[in-house]
Amino acid sequence: MFMIPDESISDARVKLQEFLGFKFPMPQIVEISVPYYAFYHHGTIFIGYFDEEYKEEMKRTIIHEMAHYVQDLICKPKFPYLHAIFEGILLPFGIGNGKLLKYLRFIEGFATWIDEEIMGYRGDDYWFSLPKYYFRVYYEGAEIFRKMRREEALEYGLSNEEFCKKTENYKIIRKAVGNLIRII
Repeated sequence: MFMIPDESISDARVKLQEFLGFKFPMPQIVEISVPYYAFYHHGTIFIGYFDEEYKEEMKRTIIHEMAHYVQDLICKPKFPYLHAIFEGILLPFGIGNGKLLKYLRFIEGFATWIDEEIMGYRGDDYWFSLPKYYFRVYYEGAEIFRKMRREEALEYGLSNEEFCKKTENYKIIRKAVGNLIRII
């Protein structure tokens, strides 16, 4: 039976905590049988197996999914259900530019920006080989965050008023971390 190495999980978590500047509780991690695939859902990261030669890609994937977890913990993203009904039919074909696309760019762009800041840019060959939907959501979403200074991008991703139910949590965390640093 495949097991995700504990050191890969803890290393990814430490890298993300260092990047964010604060610690967060460990999400639940469930191993699935789909290779080279992972997703986040309600406090749990579901991750498939990666061969040894893809160890760095597994860390990148864990960081990406943990970024979703942190965003969910702090900002509680609000999904645009009504827009999804109308826009969701055409979006997989790369058609549309509405609120659903903007939301997906916010969620996936944030996690992609973080994993690339920590693990490095994937490269143009990778990005331009993807189907249009993935390019428009992940790459173009990350571009939104790449254009900002790091602190500005973190604040946008963790306290955006349009897509976060909890907009004050990140500001409280930053203030607490700042006070702690002054004490030390």
